[in-house]
Amino acid sequence: MKRLLIVDDDLGSRESLRQTFSRLYQVFVAESAAAALALLSERRVDAVLLDVMMPEKDGVTLLRELQNLYPDLPCVMVSASVAVRPVVEAMRAGACDFVIKPFDVEEIRRIVARTLENSALRRRVEVLQNEVAREYPVNDLVGVAPAFQKALNEMAMAAESDATVLILGESGTGKELIARRLHVLSGRRDEPFVPVHCAALPETLLESELFGHEKGAFTGADTRKQGRFDLAGSGTLFFDEVGEMSLSTQVKLLRVLQEREYMRVGGTQVIRTSARIVAATARNLGDEVRAHRFRDDLYYRLNVVPIFLPPLRDRPEDVPLLARHFLSVFRKSMSVGVRDFSEDAMALLAHYRWPGNVRELRNIVERVLVLHANREIIGAAELPDPVRGPSAPSGPTPGEDAPLAEAVDAFERRMVVEALRKAGGVQTRAAQLLGTTRRILNYRMQRLGIQRGGYSA
Repeated sequence: MKRLLIVDDDLGSRESLRQTFSRLYQVFVAESAAAALALLSERRVDAVLLDVMMPEKDGVTLLRELQNLYPDLPCVMVSASVAVRPVVEAMRAGACDFVIKPFDVEEIRRIVARTLENSALRRRVEVLQNEVAREYPVNDLVGVAPAFQKALNEMAMAAESDATVLILGESGTGKELIARRLHVLSGRRDEPFVPVHCAALPETLLESELFGHEKGAFTGADTRKQGRFDLAGSGTLFFDEVGEMSLSTQVKLLRVLQEREYMRVGGTQVIRTSARIVAATARNLGDEVRAHRFRDDLYYRLNVVPIFLPPLRDRPEDVPLLARHFLSVFRKSMSVGVRDFSEDAMALLAHYRWPGNVRELRNIVERVLVLHANREIIGAAELPDPVRGPSAPSGPTPGEDAPLAEAVDAFERRMVVEALRKAGGVQTRAAQLLGTTRRILNYRMQRLGIQRGGYSA
């Protein structure tokens, strides 16, 4: 149950509020500011109902202290006075809402429930933002190769304008990371960054995902739905793999770029948009235009500021930097003792052709740490066969990195499941069979979606 703290010097008011919420939340009471601070130092609560008029220290003063000590703790003020000044002071001090005594029971319940819901939503948003920051560390763009530095410089200059940007590069080169960095450097940094993965959305849903739909627009449209343009607002809308978009959807996107307006599916109201458009593709859109698979007018609308990300095979000087960077990142999250790569191992990494680019390097570093967590130095023998093999790939095959990553995960999944079966489901024993630790095994099981039970020797 959620925990609610009631702070009121009047015994009758405290008991009335306790009875109002005792069936809904775990309720604590305090008769003074000092008692409230003492209670909060010992236990966590989710919200506070705080009386304004109290002896020794009034509620607004206590509210300011709580904002300093517990900035994420929502407070609802309660007062018997209908004067405007206490309300204004309380809201300026950070109160979420204000209730006048005598209060309506249903109304105060709704206010507290709404306050708790908003607080939970803020926490979820913070968690999601932290997860995105870990997955897309926009401040950790690693590389000294001239071609990569040129791309970074062009991105920084483009961020100062509102021009449409087209990011070009093979899959796995970090196009979304560059798009997010561009957003952070722009004047729209406090607005949403909304990605649209065109290849992952079927054509039948893409229009609804982009523009939203009205209730009853089609079978199953039970409510109005906001689209990605609605969610982006004045922020950045990022179209990943825009070359996968169908010709019919391209027409609708072109209209938005030209007119800066759109309509929801099934709607009649014209909606203006001020979102910035950033697109990315691994395809050669010039070839796609000549093959009549991509509209030339949309291509010219998108290709205002092109930024080309070089493949990793063209920036071999960056491979050691990236490998050690990923080693540092995974060491912190996995708590392993690996300190570095041997010279032989680093030489193999530097000479490999990297058909999957930076994404493949990241996956290989993570895989090596998972399977060899007890080593201090990763040698050549610990690297996977494609890197150690005598004949490395001579060049990239379009889309090759995605099947490679899936194949690696499938191989590791089979290894882990087989070890769990041999160990009869005992994870400590399975970790020993794999030459790793139980902590690393648990980490990998979660990542690969492997169930914990149901194994017999």
